[in-house]
Amino acid sequence: MSRKVFKWVSDLIKTKPDQTTTRAWSMIGSSVIELYHCGHRQNDKLIFTAQDKFQLRSKLKSEFGIDPFFTTQLPDDRLDIARHHDNEKLARLPPSHGHILINSPNGILQLNKQQIQLQSEHILSAGLMCLSSGINQIDHESIVVVENLPIMQLCSAFTLPPLCQNALWIYRGDYKSGAKMNACYDLLKRFGNDKNIIVFSDMDPKGLEIALTIPHANYWLGPETAAWTDCLKSRHASHSGFDIQTSAMKYLMKISDTACLSKPINDLILQLRTEHSSYRQEHMYVHNIALSLFPIT
Repeated sequence: MSRKVFKWVSDLIKTKPDQTTTRAWSMIGSSVIELYHCGHRQNDKLIFTAQDKFQLRSKLKSEFGIDPFFTTQLPDDRLDIARHHDNEKLARLPPSHGHILINSPNGILQLNKQQIQLQSEHILSAGLMCLSSGINQIDHESIVVVENLPIMQLCSAFTLPPLCQNALWIYRGDYKSGAKMNACYDLLKRFGNDKNIIVFSDMDPKGLEIALTIPHANYWLGPETAAWTDCLKSRHASHSGFDIQTSAMKYLMKISDTACLSKPINDLILQLRTEHSSYRQEHMYVHNIALSLFPIT
């Protein structure tokens, strides 16, 4: 059984349930006949009588406790699948689909009318992994979206502009750590309209593209203007990192031409194009680069 098989059977039994249905041969249809012993093959066709459909409906109801006549697809969530079936992995969503990673430089999360202590003097922590859907109120004035995971544990170690010091920091997410990008973006869409949304990313085309596409983003957090040239020309800057970001650079140039960006962001785009260089968040930290906020528009 798979999600595709369930949907295939659901579509079949709802098609003229009191009549015989002929379908073109397919791997899914053949697996239904083999698995449930309903229907038969005739040349390159699969034949399902009204009785076959009735039996298929009964067998799936018995297996899942779900009537495929009224439910086209199995639940998305593993816990919901577990209520009906022994194989929770039939769920569409991975176990971590709604998880986000959050932190705050002052070690206190202000969420759901609570103040939650995070930082420990004894254990370095990247923050708290939690469900985005479990947050129904954010009392932080600002939210900082972080591009790179290692930076999350260092949020209290940077010298930050005042707007970032007591902010909620959230990891943008990826496909490996368990913190999901979709969950991060969902949180920003729900709460970002009346918050200062700050994007802390690499100083490179991809980092700026992220800043320009984050929901409700107001500011980019990065090296002070006076440090741009030194950073991009330093031996720690990456030219190969820039070279693999041509599509992001094209996006930035297109957006820049619309004149909707602030002067500092436009200036940085042009300098990135000139220097063909990338300067990462990790280097900002280890080389103690002073950070500033730049309005995006």
